[in-house]
Amino acid sequence: MSARKRPPAKRRRPLGALLPIVLVAALGLGAAAVKEAGDPRFALGQVVVTGERMTPESDVLSAAALPSGANVWLLDTASAERRVEALPWIASAAVRRSWPNRLSVTVHERAPALRLLLPAGAGEEPDTRIALLDAGLRVLATLPEGRSPADLPLFHIEPPPAVAQPGQVVGGDDIAGAYDAMMQLRALGLRISEVDVKPAIGVSVTCEGGLRVILGSDEDLEKKVSLFKAIAPKISSPRDVMYVDLRSVRAPTVLYR
Repeated sequence: MSARKRPPAKRRRPLGALLPIVLVAALGLGAAAVKEAGDPRFALGQVVVTGERMTPESDVLSAAALPSGANVWLLDTASAERRVEALPWIASAAVRRSWPNRLSVTVHERAPALRLLLPAGAGEEPDTRIALLDAGLRVLATLPEGRSPADLPLFHIEPPPAVAQPGQVVGGDDIAGAYDAMMQLRALGLRISEVDVKPAIGVSVTCEGGLRVILGSDEDLEKKVSLFKAIAPKISSPRDVMYVDLRSVRAPTVLYR
C-alpha cells in the first residue's frame, strides 16, 4: 500500500506584505470621506424636535448646538445628546439621522414629584418661590408660589437647602429622608399634602382633611399609620385640632386649639 502524499502547504503571505494593501484601502476610504464631507446634499437641513412639553424647542436646539450647513453624517450626535440631557427637565435625548440631511431630536422629560419652599429672597425675585423637584431631587424649575402645581406635596425644610437652582440636585439627609418617609406613608395608604422637617420635632405631615401629624422619625411608620387611621375618624372637626402627635406609639396625643 503506497503512502498518500500530503498536499503542499499553502504559503502564507508575510504580514508585512499586507500592510501596503491595508494602507492603500484606508487612504482610499479617507479620500472618499473627505470628498463626501463637502457634498451639499448632506448639509444639515431640517431638525425636528419631539417629546418636549416644559422645555422650549429653542432651548433644545440651542443645547444641541448642531452647526448649520455641517455634514449630517459626520456630526457628533452623542455629544449633542449629552448637552440636551444637561437641561433641567430632560431625562434622556436621542439624536437620529435620516436621508439625506435631516436630523430628529427626541426627548423624554422628567416628572415633578414635589414642591420645595425656598427661603425668602431666593432666586431672581424677593417674593416666595417654589422649586419643583423630581423623584431624584433634581430641581426642574423655580416658580412664584401662586404658579406652582397645587397637586404636588409641599416640603418645608429647616434649615432650607443652600442650593436649589434648576438642573442641580438638592442634597442633604433631611430632604432625602423626608421624601422617603412620604413615599412609605403613601404606600401605607395616606395622602400627603405637606411635609415639614424641623430640627426640634423631626418630620410632620399634613394629610386627610388637613390634619397635621407629627411623626418625629421614620421609625415604626406602620404602627404610627395604624394609630392615625384609628384616631382620625373620631375627630369630628379637624379645624379644632392643632396636631396629632405620634412620636411615641405608646402615648399618642391629640392637641386641640
